[in-house]
Amino acid sequence: MATYTKIDLDDSMGSMLIGVIISAVLFGVSLVQTFYYYLSYPKDVWYLKALVVSTVVFDTVHLGLISHTVYHYLVSHYFHPDHLLLLTSSVLLEALFTGLTGAFVQTFYTARVLRLSKGNYYLSGFIFFLVVANAGCGTAWVILSMQMKTFQDLLGISALTLTINALSTAIDVMIAVTLCIMLNNARTGFKKSDTIINRLILFVVNTGVLTSCCAVGSLVSLLASPNTLIYASFYFCIGRFYTNSLLATLNARKSLTGTMQDVSHMLVSLPPSITPSGSMGAVNTLGERPKGQGNITIRIDTTKESIHEERMVGMHEISRSDDDLSRKNPSF
Repeated sequence: MATYTKIDLDDSMGSMLIGVIISAVLFGVSLVQTFYYYLSYPKDVWYLKALVVSTVVFDTVHLGLISHTVYHYLVSHYFHPDHLLLLTSSVLLEALFTGLTGAFVQTFYTARVLRLSKGNYYLSGFIFFLVVANAGCGTAWVILSMQMKTFQDLLGISALTLTINALSTAIDVMIAVTLCIMLNNARTGFKKSDTIINRLILFVVNTGVLTSCCAVGSLVSLLASPNTLIYASFYFCIGRFYTNSLLATLNARKSLTGTMQDVSHMLVSLPPSITPSGSMGAVNTLGERPKGQGNITIRIDTTKESIHEERMVGMHEISRSDDDLSRKNPSF
């Protein structure tokens, strides 16, 4: 009579199955966002379109690999429990496409940091260095893991696994915090512009919180339970969260840009009756106010307004490429 090694499927194959189901749902969301993007922004520059195509292709391949993984263990080898201890190439290769998606999207956000900081190459260069380092560690993990036979063997490179998850978490948090600090420092005291800054900060937090939480969940699962596959529930979804975060950022440009254009118009459009030469309380010899002057004269602080408009352009760069900005808003 054959004997089988007892395996707890709940925290192994069950965890992977949950990750596949959630990933499939998120993949559908990303497809809808991709469809909306190409309908709404047909004139985007080529590298943005290429970035969207690349991330969607990587997500498609990744979903195929993790789906094959679950099918392989739970269907093809349903009557061979011992086979659940062995690695299949699909469960290892999926990490490569997750890493590529994360690296591409994090590079995109690093470019946003560079533009908002007005060319701070030290800060953006450091973030980009971490992105490249994380991608290199991920590639090394795939190469090393392909030479292993069982899930138990993966414990031999657990330090590298933890490093990848820690770097991914650190990059996401660093990008979100940096963007929020820069936006907060761009406040001018104008109520309208500060309201827009608050919305931008909230938008940055919302688009980055899911990827950060997912990366943190994967890291905590690895630290708390390294002998299980609980972390797979989070790790399988990271790539999909990155893609949806990217697409949400690109698709939100019209609404954010429209709001900024309204504020810019408000700042530069003044009633004809208000002239720089006007002075409050000016009267003629008869005690009457000259014609053309209103009851209220507004003094325009041109220095503050110039700085405000410059900062607004910096914020505007987060949600639109340089080519798109110069084409649709020549007044900037």
